[in-house]
Amino acid sequence: MRALIYVPIVHSEVDLGSMADEIRRRFEEVFGAAEWTRRFASVEAMWEGIRGKLSAVPLPWQRTRLYQDGLPVCGREQDIVRDLAAKGSRNHQLLAELMERGATLVGTEDPELILAEYRRIQMLVQAAQRCEPDSVVEELKREGEAVLRDRDAFIARRIDTTLDDGETGILFLGLLHRVDELLDGKFDVRHLIHNLPFGADPWRKLKERGHAD
Repeated sequence: MRALIYVPIVHSEVDLGSMADEIRRRFEEVFGAAEWTRRFASVEAMWEGIRGKLSAVPLPWQRTRLYQDGLPVCGREQDIVRDLAAKGSRNHQLLAELMERGATLVGTEDPELILAEYRRIQMLVQAAQRCEPDSVVEELKREGEAVLRDRDAFIARRIDTTLDDGETGILFLGLLHRVDELLDGKFDVRHLIHNLPFGADPWRKLKERGHAD
């Protein structure tokens, strides 16, 4: 039986790339700079907790594969991880650490779908800046739901075709994804943690207050 450790994650500012400044600005407008600072501390604590829990799991690292939200199948996966780790991403620093232990990094996502999601988020930010009608935002939201379903389907297929019997996969994935549901019955799915710090995901918190898609 193939095992999969499911790790829910929150992206840091480094992981958000060019969208980070705008998300931070909107978050601080609604909740204040102090709340953003608290949120940063929550994310740091979350990653320290994830690292500690994974370190305590007795895994055969030479037979462990790593799958990462947002990591395209491109042939440059290790370079991407090491670059983001060097920039301070706790997520990618942990990936690099697990690779040093012997785990194998696997390209996880369809590059075209990642690009489609990036462009959609850019359009959402621009729509907010221009105060576009709700209908525009709703359409972008529907597009996002469709792209997310396609991404999840690709990730599930990718894991199914690259993880062999007797191997363990570790999947680092954002809170909105539902890949575990697509893999039910095919893998022994174990959730590393079930709850993340409240408010750690700024995009989700903005959505709850009606300031995002």
